[in-house]
Amino acid sequence: MRRQPTSNERLRRLLMLVPTVSQNQGIHLDALSTALGCTRDEVLEDLDLLQMVGRPPFQPGEYVELAVEDDRVYVELDQRLEKPPRLTAAEATALSAAARLVFPAASDVLGTALAKLEKALGAAARPQAEALGRVLDAGQAAPPDAGRVEQAVRERRELRFDYYSPAHGSVRRRTVQPLELLSLRGQWYLAARCLEANDERLFRLDRATAVELGERTFAPEPSRRSTLPPSPWGRGEVRVRFSCAVAGWAAEQLGQAGVTVLPDGTAEVQLDVDSEAWLVGWVLSFGGEAELLSPDSVRRNIARAALASLE
Repeated sequence: MRRQPTSNERLRRLLMLVPTVSQNQGIHLDALSTALGCTRDEVLEDLDLLQMVGRPPFQPGEYVELAVEDDRVYVELDQRLEKPPRLTAAEATALSAAARLVFPAASDVLGTALAKLEKALGAAARPQAEALGRVLDAGQAAPPDAGRVEQAVRERRELRFDYYSPAHGSVRRRTVQPLELLSLRGQWYLAARCLEANDERLFRLDRATAVELGERTFAPEPSRRSTLPPSPWGRGEVRVRFSCAVAGWAAEQLGQAGVTVLPDGTAEVQLDVDSEAWLVGWVLSFGGEAELLSPDSVRRNIARAALASLE
């Protein structure tokens, strides 16, 4: 049975695919799969997914056009992507937050990229970006050991650390098989199989110290996946209304979630969302064409973020 990649693994692969093809037009599928470290079938699945990448309310074809001819892959970028974009404070904050989530630990490459992003933003917009980042928890620093944990997840290596348990009020040495590194509402977690308990657990990284990479590697078993802490609102309580300009897009892309098109041409949808930070950024990405109706607590955070951006 083929191992399913984690969300971080696939995201890195998707981010590498287009630049790799762009620099090697006509690259063979086999060579591309080798460069990305995956199978030929996975490359084809990624190509299908990338056909759906775009920014609402525009259609995906306006950004990237991918084609496979005689087992060779070609990409044509939209002309708007040929020059570096001028980012608003909100866009720069969203990009910075996404970069930190893809590589949660600071690295030389990431540090250089974020420094360039801040420089390109300019001094005038930087205060607004910092204010928006505080609302979105985008400035939440990753724990010092996040890089070592991320490496263990990527290389499928056992991990050892001292872990404080509030329930027992004590610290115990743990050996785990790390499965995925997660960030939720400003808190970092490690989903891992604890060898001591012989079960999957969710560990908070701020409670782990003396983190060490083990020498032994492992093949992951079918995962039951530890569940993240519940969102502060109930299932189905997130309600979003889309303007007439993007109602058609919402009906097409979110149809499975139960979109209701109203007589005035707008559309409403109820969603199950676990991350408040993601929800705030997602609603703001529509540039005023989407309005969060509930829950009220997130609605207020969106208003504060929008005001900070407008200032």
